[in-house]
Amino acid sequence: MNQKIRRFRRVAVTSTIATYLLIFVGGLVRVSGAGLGCPDWPKCFGRWIPPTSASQLPASIDPALFNFTLAWIEYINRLIGVVIGLLILGTAILAIKNFRDKPKILYPSMAAAILVAYQGWQGSQVVASALEPFIITIHMVLAFVIVSLLIYVSQQAYYTENPQAESESTYPDNAWKWVMMLWAVAIVQIILGTQVRSAIQHAADKFPLLSDTGVLQASDPLNYIHGMFGVLVAGGTWFVADRILKQSSKPSPLVEYGTKIMIVLVIAQVVIGGILIGFGLPNLMQLYHLWTASLFVGVLLILFSALRQKEHTYD
Repeated sequence: MNQKIRRFRRVAVTSTIATYLLIFVGGLVRVSGAGLGCPDWPKCFGRWIPPTSASQLPASIDPALFNFTLAWIEYINRLIGVVIGLLILGTAILAIKNFRDKPKILYPSMAAAILVAYQGWQGSQVVASALEPFIITIHMVLAFVIVSLLIYVSQQAYYTENPQAESESTYPDNAWKWVMMLWAVAIVQIILGTQVRSAIQHAADKFPLLSDTGVLQASDPLNYIHGMFGVLVAGGTWFVADRILKQSSKPSPLVEYGTKIMIVLVIAQVVIGGILIGFGLPNLMQLYHLWTASLFVGVLLILFSALRQKEHTYD
């Protein structure tokens, strides 16, 4: 059993890391404007391999739509999505084969596989909708749900292999509830951020002569609400981290280092947010803003699972 669970955990962790890579690439597609680099789906300009020049386009497609760089960015995003989808499917197959008696491993693995298949279809809807903001938001939230399921599965596999991992640790009462509430606020903050990004893009397209400051002002009140939720996340992080670090006894490495990484990620988000406001919304910083937020959510889920594991061990 130990060998099987160890092999499964490695596959699950690999799937998790790969999904984070896909979130990063998806963010790159978004900020580079490559979302419609391939105007059709699943093919790209009617081809399974994108054209390398306008001369290779089908006669029915306007050559003005073709941009080599954007087409290949979007195509690589799709290829990575297929590979990771197969990896997640493999994780689910291993769970079904070896861990039908462990629902905490089996059901989240199956849910991740089902959602990643739906996510592939939903990607076609993003293209068909011509990047409708609401559809993009659903696509992004699904990615976060999938990576959250994979993190949970990976951690449950670790606890199956090491059931006493949290047995010597004590944590503040209800600490897991604080973490879960912070996770929920962070998810709302990310959704708001996506809507702000769409509002900024709409304002820039509608009023091309607006300055960066004017574009930001045009995205109010969403931008203001997003900022207020950012303050709430930062304050909540300080509260949760302070309680865990000061009131815990013999915290496990997952909890101790996870809490410290959580603080670092929030500080990074504050700095990146300041750069976005002060330097005209540079695309690279927008990408890092989303990427850091995705890592923050993942760390919160790791903390949640570790704190809940302690309660189960105690019981």
